[in-house]
Amino acid sequence: MRQNIEVDPARKVFEAFVDFSGGLNSEITNERLRENEYPVMTNADLSGRASARLRYGRTLVTSHSGAAQGMFFFYEEGQDYPHMVFIINGHLFVKQNGSSTMVEVAIKDLDNATILVQNIRPVEAVQYRETLYIATGTKLIEFYIESSTFKAREVDPYMPTVMEGIYIGTNALAEDPDGFIQDGVAGGTNVEVIGIRPEYSYGALNEPIDMTAYIAIPSGYGGTIDYKWEYKMNSATSYTVAKDWTASHKTHAFTFTTVGQYDIRVTARKTGDSAEPELSQQYVLGSFQIRTIADRPSILPSDGIHQCNHIVLHWDRILLYGDPSRPYHLYISDLENPYYFPTNNTINFDIGRQEPLNSAVRFQDMLVFFSKTSIQTLTGKSPEDYGRYVINDTIGCIAPWSAKVVGNRVYFLSHEGAQELKPNPYRLETMNVGRIDANIRSELPVDTNACAAFNDNQYWLAFPDKKLVYRYYFEAGVWARDESDKLNILQFLTYGDDCYNLTKNGSVMKHDREVFTDAGTDYPMEIETKSHDLSASFNYKKLKRVYLLARAYQEFSSDLYLTIQADNVITLTPESGHAEVDPVTGFVTWHDTTAPNFHFRGGSSLGFWELGESVLGEVYLSVLKTSIRGKCRRVKLKFHTIGGKPFELFGFGLEFKLKKP
Repeated sequence: MRQNIEVDPARKVFEAFVDFSGGLNSEITNERLRENEYPVMTNADLSGRASARLRYGRTLVTSHSGAAQGMFFFYEEGQDYPHMVFIINGHLFVKQNGSSTMVEVAIKDLDNATILVQNIRPVEAVQYRETLYIATGTKLIEFYIESSTFKAREVDPYMPTVMEGIYIGTNALAEDPDGFIQDGVAGGTNVEVIGIRPEYSYGALNEPIDMTAYIAIPSGYGGTIDYKWEYKMNSATSYTVAKDWTASHKTHAFTFTTVGQYDIRVTARKTGDSAEPELSQQYVLGSFQIRTIADRPSILPSDGIHQCNHIVLHWDRILLYGDPSRPYHLYISDLENPYYFPTNNTINFDIGRQEPLNSAVRFQDMLVFFSKTSIQTLTGKSPEDYGRYVINDTIGCIAPWSAKVVGNRVYFLSHEGAQELKPNPYRLETMNVGRIDANIRSELPVDTNACAAFNDNQYWLAFPDKKLVYRYYFEAGVWARDESDKLNILQFLTYGDDCYNLTKNGSVMKHDREVFTDAGTDYPMEIETKSHDLSASFNYKKLKRVYLLARAYQEFSSDLYLTIQADNVITLTPESGHAEVDPVTGFVTWHDTTAPNFHFRGGSSLGFWELGESVLGEVYLSVLKTSIRGKCRRVKLKFHTIGGKPFELFGFGLEFKLKKP
């Protein structure tokens, strides 16, 4: 930069700054900060064409005292707005559309007894058709409407048929998945064979495979059962005996030496009974496949499926994860059947670190899964064509509810800060990871309780323990920071233009562009500029005046506290004080007072003539100025507004005289 050293010390110079679009930047040194970037910017809305205005606030919708765990929408046919469902302290509540109060709904188990769910971990839910499915971390719950009444109950596991159990898998939701065929039930006067369960869904050449018979026995019968096992090729006309009548031999190991399809037949009768068996005493498992090699996937354990607290809906299937015993397992339901989770559909996402799956995001045609230090994708629409891909094995998501789709990217909070996942234009199953928090990295908390939302064309990242929200204007690439005592936000929930905030203590707030408080709590807008050298780094300046350009609203007057610091000396401050002598003790005490030093007047209403809207008296912009004194090289300004009132700052200017360097 070239600088003129031949200055006229009697000439007044003026510089104006009318751009706030650079947002918050607390990382760059003062000398490298742009003129439109600010090291402090709190509770400022930057969507007003490069101005800075007090952000809009929140109104209280409803509340219930207790530790909140999650909130969800429940969509009812014929309603123009969804109901809201909450889990607070292990209890389920619903706020009906049009109501302002939460009503508790009892959760019933399969025996119609009231149950409570765990009250430690967060809870998630998805709606499929007319039912809301809630992964409570204790049981999978269904929430629905019956006879105009809200009800909630434990999901009743689907009982697969014999063929479904063999070829699709047993139901992981069942208390005893292998008991899908009712073995040993009492009834009738004779032994009846109900089904055959093979050890695997198909056999391998020259490898033994167990076949187990399931039977029904007469009431009161305490004797043994004889079994006869036979087999034949599917195209053959007669059976070959594999095991002749033998007592208590309900399981038999077959070894096949020829590839093909086989019919397996078992016959059962009471021990000592030599009569010709009836048809009900036989069962045929038809067209059982024998293949050349045993390339069967192993059946993963799924006994902890009910403890899952994460859920996602994908291609008419419900997916569960968050099982504390196997936190890297994903349990997938059968197509269009949320009551049936075949054990064959369980996928292991472990990449050698035993890390839990933290979050799943539906992105384009795939699911993106995060652990603390890895990112993986699941492509395909069914277990038969699923494909797993590792995107990154060093960066992951540490806060499950921070991962959100924003535009054509996924934003999330990692142990390295706020990151973005953007697709590779040449391979859809691969993506690139990059950081988005370069301007605020050192002050961004690394908090596993963080949550996020995509709202108002911004990515909002909230930290409930710190009562902070960072807003990212992703199109401009700039940040702003919000502070308030009410910002202990645990979860965001959006519907159209409406954004709801669930706080840790059970309060629900809704964003409202007409208010400038958080549920009645004021918050000021605070902006601190860089130390401006006024385009003359080596010259001393003699300050003369400061000018402010701001918007005055019709119904509100706005007060502003302005502090100006000339190098290390405060030359303008809203603070003042005076000394007083105590007449009794004789001691001198100092009393500090703070008062606004700028007042922007709004419009007024006189009968039917409204100043500020009428062409006779439009009040839109105000320019205020005041004299300042000080000799310095650099000058810094600090703005502090009164909370609760709208205020918009368009710019500021400094009048000064230059001295020789």
